[in-house]
Amino acid sequence: MSEVLLKAEGITQQFGGLTALNNVDFELRKNEIVGIIGPNGAGKTTFFNIITGIYPPTAGTINYKGNNITGKKTYEITSMGISRTFQNIRLFDQMTVLENVMVGTHTHTNSGFLDAVFKTPRHHKTEKYVKEKAINLLEITGLSEYRYHYSTSLPYGFQRRLEIARAMANSPEVLLFDEPAAGMNENETRNLAQFITEINAMGYTILLIEHDMRLVMRICHRIYVLDHGTLIFQGTPEEVKRDPKVIEAYLGQEVE
Repeated sequence: MSEVLLKAEGITQQFGGLTALNNVDFELRKNEIVGIIGPNGAGKTTFFNIITGIYPPTAGTINYKGNNITGKKTYEITSMGISRTFQNIRLFDQMTVLENVMVGTHTHTNSGFLDAVFKTPRHHKTEKYVKEKAINLLEITGLSEYRYHYSTSLPYGFQRRLEIARAMANSPEVLLFDEPAAGMNENETRNLAQFITEINAMGYTILLIEHDMRLVMRICHRIYVLDHGTLIFQGTPEEVKRDPKVIEAYLGQEVE
């Protein structure tokens, strides 16, 4: 069995009198693609926000590669090797495609503010490294020909791909995607599924939230199902799509 990279135990999150997550356990193993599904308000994005340090859980622990990361700051978690995208695309619209990806390398550079001001040799060396890395990522993600275009000029599906490329620029081992297929048409979703499978084959471990069940069933090795903040089932796509509790709570019918 593969190494467990990310493990959550007893995660509970309360906002006032509302329990968004209730005693959720979770494991993500090396080289997996794992999906989290469930109705709106099930606690999926809340779970992502806890993993990435946007806020600490009310109770429970998150461990990454054996280290307790519960309550750590977002930048600390990012520097440890976990990157994410968001449901709403968050690109820098006044920057080019290349510049957007270059921004993503910031946690792995040692050039400081004074280096930039005085244009030191370390600054020039860092800039060269950052640009070369970004260009390589654009080639990997099929965006190289758009490197000097403004990010918002890209077709919607390519904007999603650019956001993923920027997340990859931080040299993570684990990528978290929050509804990557949101707003995509059928062809864009099919291309996205192939793209996620390809980057998984490069060695990235992937956790995603997604409502498009065809995408989830096609690419995920395992799936966790949340309903009203409670984990009601976890298993392979074949197991999930035939579980009566999942069908009743979310799917409505078996998914082919």
